[in-house]
Amino acid sequence: MLTLPPESIRNFDAAPVRLGFSSIFWNTAWTQRQPPTTLGILCDPKHPALAQFPTEFHSDWQWWYLLHRAGALRLDALPRDLHPIVRTIDDWATARPLALMIEGRVARGKILVCGFDLTGFLTDPVSLQMKKSLLDYMQSDAFDPKTKLQPEQISQLLTGK
Repeated sequence: MLTLPPESIRNFDAAPVRLGFSSIFWNTAWTQRQPPTTLGILCDPKHPALAQFPTEFHSDWQWWYLLHRAGALRLDALPRDLHPIVRTIDDWATARPLALMIEGRVARGKILVCGFDLTGFLTDPVSLQMKKSLLDYMQSDAFDPKTKLQPEQISQLLTGK
């Protein structure tokens, strides 16, 4: 599992993504791109990676803590057939393809990439539960990503700093 601190994730130079969830009413066209610039998340709560993380298909308060310590993964350099486990919904004015969690096959291995850092000494119940759910998923037979990724594509998710 590759979990990334937000400062290591490559963002857009023009109109950078600032994660959060707010209604479409508070959109960036009216607020001069005041953060947040995203409208929340979309996921499949039945995906086995989220089996032990309570969620619905949309943003809810358990995602707040993760989102406020995360960076959006840019999907523009990744294969078009990649289906994120957790998708980030960009503002309607920019509508860029973004994610918080993806998985794929790299060479003879498998990888799960998160746009939030689950390393170090975690004390909050949200991060601990997400980490447990993801690790259990990766150790199960259900962890069988279909999309092939190249190491260079994974590198493109990072700032390079």
